[in-house]
Amino acid sequence: MDRFFLPPSDWTDAPCLSEAESHHCTRVMRKSVGDQIEVFDGRGRSAPAEIISEKRRQVSLALGDLHRTPDPSPELELAVGIPKGKLMDLIIQKAVELGVNRMIPLMTAQGTVQFSEHDAQKKTEKWQRVALEACKQCRQNWLPEIGEPTTVQSYLEQDRDEGMNLVAALTEGAKPLRDYYHSDSNPSKIRFLVGPEGDFSSEEYSLIECSDFQSVSLGDLVLRVETAVFLLLGSARVQYA
Repeated sequence: MDRFFLPPSDWTDAPCLSEAESHHCTRVMRKSVGDQIEVFDGRGRSAPAEIISEKRRQVSLALGDLHRTPDPSPELELAVGIPKGKLMDLIIQKAVELGVNRMIPLMTAQGTVQFSEHDAQKKTEKWQRVALEACKQCRQNWLPEIGEPTTVQSYLEQDRDEGMNLVAALTEGAKPLRDYYHSDSNPSKIRFLVGPEGDFSSEEYSLIECSDFQSVSLGDLVLRVETAVFLLLGSARVQYA
């Protein structure tokens, strides 16, 4: 069944899809009055729905029985150095499939991607749409938040509640991932920090070492950014399933 996004504020007695979702529903997916679809709110709620009218670029719905997807446990946060080209789109798509809850793109010293404030906002909006489309495709009912691109220092200065904080590191002394998983059988949140192509700079590693992130080894091979991300997120979901 085709899925469409219905924000939490629009789950009323007379729900309607947004103009953008209505256009996608009727013009792209060719749905019409009487057709059955599914809607979700990005906060774990979904429901079957029937299209009851279509006018003025607005699709009106009648909702069926509500379904609630349990809160993710543990919550997964990913801060990742922005790679070149369109690779960030792929990382977001697959991260959604692996159950990420929040993503923060990082502009790093050795990364080649930097944004002005205006461009950063536009990129964030685009990446949020990528996440939404991935939720539709993989039937994920929790829509992750995509933060605006920021620096490693700014990210590390943010307040953090309790949880497991791990940085994928090529540095000496990094411990195997399994050691951290075995040390905490029920973390409420896991934060993963992954560097760009070329890794974090020595100055950034100094900042990371002064924070509460623990260095984790992903093996002897040097992994691409996306491979490291998929390994970390996938292992967490398997470990704590």
